[in-house]
Amino acid sequence: MIISLSLLFFSTNAFSLSLTQKQFILAGNYCCYSEETINGVLLEQYKMPRHKTHPQLDLDFTFEPADNLQWTIFFTLQILDVYTTKEALKYDCVEELNPLLGKRPSTNEIIMLKLILLGPTLYSQWRDIENKELYAPNFIMAHVIANNYDVLSSARSKCNKIR
Repeated sequence: MIISLSLLFFSTNAFSLSLTQKQFILAGNYCCYSEETINGVLLEQYKMPRHKTHPQLDLDFTFEPADNLQWTIFFTLQILDVYTTKEALKYDCVEELNPLLGKRPSTNEIIMLKLILLGPTLYSQWRDIENKELYAPNFIMAHVIANNYDVLSSARSKCNKIR
């Protein structure tokens, strides 16, 4: 009698199950649950209010091409990179680190490499580039130029001019 009372006390119904257990039943895993518990979970799910409309998400899919300021910064940084590299290479202790150019490239070689690498992409996709897509390249180029300037400043004080 005590055992039957304790079983009654611990019987499982749809209201005493955890959310995980209910999801388990809703997924079709009925093992180890009474028919009454299974039906209770299914009925509870059926009675839950349904949304008649989908939630409205405020997503902005507008495209705004990069403005003239970002393009001006981009091309100015490219020119400054060529200039600072050219000036630094006038000293015997400075070498170009870009493996595609060699240790002492000419200014024309530097410009040609930039045109070969950047030209096709910019020509075919410049209308599809947004401001935010130019932030990282501009940031990186600014650091490259700052490094070039540091190398140039150091070379002016410590190295011999060869050109």
